[in-house]
Amino acid sequence: MHRRTHPNRMRHALCMVVALSCLPAAAQADGTAQIVGQVEAAARLQLEQQAERMGLTDARISVTVQPPYKPPPPCAGRIEVEALDVRSPSHLRYAARCAGDGGWTRKVQARARIVADVVVAATDIAAGHPIGDADIDVDARDVTAVADFFADPSEVIGMTGRRPLKAGDLLRKRLLTAALLVKRGDAVRIVARNEGIEVQVAGEALDAGGIGDMVRVRNLSSGTVLRARVIGAGDVETVTRGAQ
Repeated sequence: MHRRTHPNRMRHALCMVVALSCLPAAAQADGTAQIVGQVEAAARLQLEQQAERMGLTDARISVTVQPPYKPPPPCAGRIEVEALDVRSPSHLRYAARCAGDGGWTRKVQARARIVADVVVAATDIAAGHPIGDADIDVDARDVTAVADFFADPSEVIGMTGRRPLKAGDLLRKRLLTAALLVKRGDAVRIVARNEGIEVQVAGEALDAGGIGDMVRVRNLSSGTVLRARVIGAGDVETVTRGAQ
């Protein structure tokens, strides 16, 4: 059983933004503290949204903001935060602007750490071995600098390793490949569907492919070469041009 949790932290980040903008004037006396708080809230919200898009609904995010080199005066108005560069969580850049009279702008850097439950190898896995449920587990890992992880264990079932994998290794997309379900020269079953009608004919694979791959196949009855999508071991399905 793979452990998956789904806490929602976006509401917390939104509350931080609202709370900071509503602090009494006495609590907003330190302009540097204002900037740090606003940038941290903005970075956390942006990263939580990004993590959710990547399927990391359980991501644990910590943000460290480097105070501006030149401390600003207190801002009597509202501080607006603009993202300048958020491509790398370990190197985030923002601009904080005071919208009140005598406004100012400070550039601020921040770094984040993202820990999330991702798919790892539960045992040693030989290269080319089709991965099964017993071969994988879910574990909390630092994925701050990793973009090609798997959040859903079902995504790796049936895939194979490009090289041997050790127990505990983080499974990365560049290390795995879809298992070949059709090989060149294999006898295949060509399935054609149209408006609820299904026709099956014998064929020969002219290309190799894994699930979802487009391959060329020859209809053994007519000799016609078709393009079809691999849907299973030895099974391909013809597709319309629009569906390709």
